[in-house]
Amino acid sequence: MPDAIDLTIENLKNQLSSVKQRISQCRKKGLYTKIAELKIISIPSKIMMTEATKDFKDAQKVSKLLSDAAVEVENIEREAENAKNLETNKNKKE
Repeated sequence: MPDAIDLTIENLKNQLSSVKQRISQCRKKGLYTKIAELKIISIPSKIMMTEATKDFKDAQKVSKLLSDAAVEVENIEREAENAKNLETNKNKKE
């Protein structure tokens, strides 16, 4: 049976995968994703470090980085939606 830290690491990997997919979707829509990409660039190595140390403090740091990246992606998505709504409203007025 896996330890709690192993489950935590697996959860971090799943979160990273999810954030990467969302960044990819944004990029395909032509949105600017560079900041989000920079925020996740060091995460895989930090997950590997957490696997080696089995330290919950390392896992918490990675979780914080993932959270920051997810917030950045949400901001990108929200800005794109706001821009789309503004364009739609502008076209309705004309």
